[in-house]
Amino acid sequence: MSEKLTIQQLSNILQVEVSTLRFWEKEFEEFLNLKNSRGTRKRYGQDQLEVFSKIKELLQSEQYTIKGAKRRLELDKTLTSALGIEQNFKTTVFQMFTAIMEELQKTREESKKLAHEVQLLRTEKEMIEEKLLEEQNKGLFEFLKDKLQMKKSGEAS
Repeated sequence: MSEKLTIQQLSNILQVEVSTLRFWEKEFEEFLNLKNSRGTRKRYGQDQLEVFSKIKELLQSEQYTIKGAKRRLELDKTLTSALGIEQNFKTTVFQMFTAIMEELQKTREESKKLAHEVQLLRTEKEMIEEKLLEEQNKGLFEFLKDKLQMKKSGEAS
């Protein structure tokens, strides 16, 4: 997978504010290996996504401090290089994750469309109910008017 992600895409995937990612970028730059030409926007690959994901897990789920998270990342880096975890596995996981995120995005869009259609149907239902009530009231008014006229004509005779 050679597709690179923007910071906004990373933000959406990780459910973390862009400003938070920028902060982490500065704090954990030695683990992110960001190479960026001057004047071009930064793009992030699967390795950076994995590191950001690990940082999020350490800081938010496991409640590490920045310093503690750095130590833990250093330890993980040492273990990974010692064990030689296969790159193919990482690539497969990243591709699966990307596919899931795309599917989730489609589902979100579909959900928004359905919510909009439901709202339109509710509005239409309310309008029909109002018209029906007007007709019922009109019918009641006509009925009462007829009764009053019959009563008056009965009194007149």
